[in-house]
Amino acid sequence: MLDNLILRRASIAEADKLGKLAFASWDSSMRHIISPESEEGIAAERAALELSFQLFCITASDAITVAEHDGELTGWGAREPMSDYISDLWVTPAHQRNGIGRALLSAVEQDIFRAGHDVAVLETHAENGGAIRFYAREGYGIVWRGVKFSRMLGQRVEKVRMEKQLVVTAH
Repeated sequence: MLDNLILRRASIAEADKLGKLAFASWDSSMRHIISPESEEGIAAERAALELSFQLFCITASDAITVAEHDGELTGWGAREPMSDYISDLWVTPAHQRNGIGRALLSAVEQDIFRAGHDVAVLETHAENGGAIRFYAREGYGIVWRGVKFSRMLGQRVEKVRMEKQLVVTAH
């Protein structure tokens, strides 16, 4: 799968597709945390969340690394500018567990390191066991667990903060 994988910077013209990709990835593992009282409410919240992903991709396109396989967008990752914080890592459900997430994470970590940071930091939902296990396999450790307000979801959610040392320290 990784033979034909291309990692590159995103284009603002791809914001719609990238937002839909991120929403599909989020929806495949975390849809259960949306809990309005009606089907219409769930549909409205899901549409608002997808739009939030698309708007993020418009404003942050220069900080997004895209994974493309045989001309198809398969994932993307982003970091906050001038920061050690990885804000996003998304792989389409059909392409998960094929090394794309690992390749994207490595590319974003390299950007962080080149910017002068020796630690990469990220947060994920505390109930997202798949993501937590993935990051742990990639060398991240949990340094905090607590509740934070999610602007995208408009509610408080339990999160974990994870960190990874990007350089070897001398003892």
